[in-house]
Formats: sequence, C-alpha cells, structure tokens
Amino acid sequence: MDLKYFYNLARKNLLFWVSRKIDYPLCPPDMVQVNFTFRCNLRCKMCSMHEQMNRLKGEGRQIEIDSVTFGKLIKETKEMGVDNILFIGGEPFLRKDLFELISFARSLGLNTIIVTNGVLLNEDNIRKCIDSGVDWLSISLDAASEASFSRIRGEKVFGKITDNIDRLNLIKKELSKEFPKIVSVCTIMDENLEELLDVVELCKKENIERVIFQPVVINNIDQTKRGDESAPLIRRERLTALDSSIDKLIAYKKKSPENYALIANDFKNLNMIKRYFRGKASIRQRPCYAGYNRLQIVQEGKVYFCVSQDEYVANFGDVKKDSLKDLWFSKEAKKYRKLIKKCKSPCLQWCSYRDAFIEFRDIFVKRRLFSKKH
Repeated sequence: MDLKYFYNLARKNLLFWVSRKIDYPLCPPDMVQVNFTFRCNLRCKMCSMHEQMNRLKGEGRQIEIDSVTFGKLIKETKEMGVDNILFIGGEPFLRKDLFELISFARSLGLNTIIVTNGVLLNEDNIRKCIDSGVDWLSISLDAASEASFSRIRGEKVFGKITDNIDRLNLIKKELSKEFPKIVSVCTIMDENLEELLDVVELCKKENIERVIFQPVVINNIDQTKRGDESAPLIRRERLTALDSSIDKLIAYKKKSPENYALIANDFKNLNMIKRYFRGKASIRQRPCYAGYNRLQIVQEGKVYFCVSQDEYVANFGDVKKDSLKDLWFSKEAKKYRKLIKKCKSPCLQWCSYRDAFIEFRDIFVKRRLFSKKH
C-alpha cells in the first residue's frame, strides 16, 4: 500500500475517533445523504416508505425535495469539503432531473452514489448513468432465487434486476468504461437465511464489487424503533439457520483476498449480527458514528441525525434557510451528537459505521490471514 495513502487514512480515522470523544467534528462527514423522494415502484415487505408517503400527502407535506434546494445542497456539500454524495429514495430513477443533479455534482468533483432497487436500470438509464458520471450504484439483492426474492420485494422483479446488471456490465465493456461500479446490500431476514452465501456467489458472478449484509429493521423511516413485538425479525427456531449462514460467510471471507474484499462486513460485525437477532448486541462492541460520518437531508429539506424520535424531533435545521456548514457545527447538532452517544440499542445499519475504519483494520487482518498463503 502507498504509505502516503496509509498515513492519510490513519490521520482521518484518528480525527473521527477524537471528534466523537469530544462531541465536536474535527473534519467534514464522509458523505451527505439526500433522501430526496418517497416515491417507489416496488412495495417491499420490510419497507414502510409507501405508507409514510401517503401519510405525508395526507398532511399536505412534501414527498420530494425541490430542484433548487437540491442544487444548493450539492454546492454546499462541495464547499464543506465532503467527497461523497448519496442519492436515495424511494427509487431515485423515478426522478426526472436525477441525471442533471448527478452531472452538477460530478462537475464539482463529488463522488456520486445512487441507491436503487435496480428494476428501472434499463439501457437508457444505464447510458445516462455513464454519461452523467455516476460512480457507484447500490443495488439491493436480498435473495439469489426468484421464489425468495418474490416474497421479499415482489413477483417477477428478480430476473429484471439481474438482466439489468448483465446489461450494465455489457455496455460498460462495449464502451470501455469502469464506472458505475456496483455495490449490493442484502437485508438479513427470516425469508432469506439459507441464501446468504448464494447472494455472495451471485454478486461475484455479476461482477459486483462488494456485498454488504445488514439486519432488517422494523421501520426503515425511523430506524431507532426496534423490538420483537412489531418486527419482521427472525423467529427463534430459525436462529440456528442464521448462525450457520453467518459462519459460512465468515469461512468464505477467509478463503482468499478476493473473497475477503467481496464481503464488506468484517468478522466482528458478522458475529454481532448473531447477537443482534437475539437481543444481545452491545453498543460497546461497535460504537455508532451517526452524527459524524454523514449528514442526512430529507425530502422537506430538513437535516437530521439518527436519534430516538419517540422523545426528540429528529431534525435540527432546514437547508433552504441555512448552510450545511452552519448546521453541521450548530448547537442543535452538538445536542443530538450527545444523545446518539447515549443510545443503548445498536441497529448494525451501515450508516452507523465508517468504511474507512474497516478499511484500516483490513490492512492488518488481510496481512495476517493471507501473507503466508500468498
């Protein structure tokens, strides 16, 4: 590894670690996440987006962020020194001006990530992704078979998604393009336990760079709400199947450097997933970096961190009125960061982590695992 890159990675990780200790950000967030629309073309089992959209409509509230505000926050993302901007819905490809926004972000040098279910990734959208400069597509793959996928995300969509990924790979090859690359997120739930390793093999076959595993949550609008009484969680009699699948992922990851890189979760996180579904995961095992690693904006232009929304209003400002930088360093933001540190209920969602922490640890873990073999 390049020594300069190594030292910069170590320095930034240290700044984030100290920031959390002193309740004050010493560096910009890793990314700005824009939850810019509630509209979606699917009705996935574990998602409450559609219900939330209908509630907002009933209250006369916005379900999409307007283009002018979106452009403002893209500009201010760059001015803050943030490198990455995440476009997430709902389904981003339903937004008509998506590629104009992507092009603007890329013109400022921002890395762009689109989170999509993959159904609308047709040839036209693929070419627009390439032309506008999309860096990453995050495509959800929660199963490796049509039957299981249908139970989770709807009938006759699995084949569409895999065909679209094949089409993307083919067009990239024809045009000699490296981007957009694909990362896949697999939500672990009762319906897909036996297929977790199959999902990894599918991702490998489809030339997907990384696959991230994370546990299902009760309410993906308010991820602070967790509990067996209302969650589509794993039944107790299925916990042994969970353990077996997680152990297979760990064994697969240990086989080669390529396998290790494909599964993004580190060993500690994978083992914590077992404890999570038993209600025994501890926040001490993996501190949450919400409030430091990303700044999130919702469809009304409100800025928020993940805190207990039963007790507190989650947002602490409006990007229509204030700058992202001012909001990032505001007294309200500091208050929420302190509340996040008091959270006793780890959710294991990827937004609570920092890829750079995992990347730094991986340097030493991979050396220990593979230096003698290779």
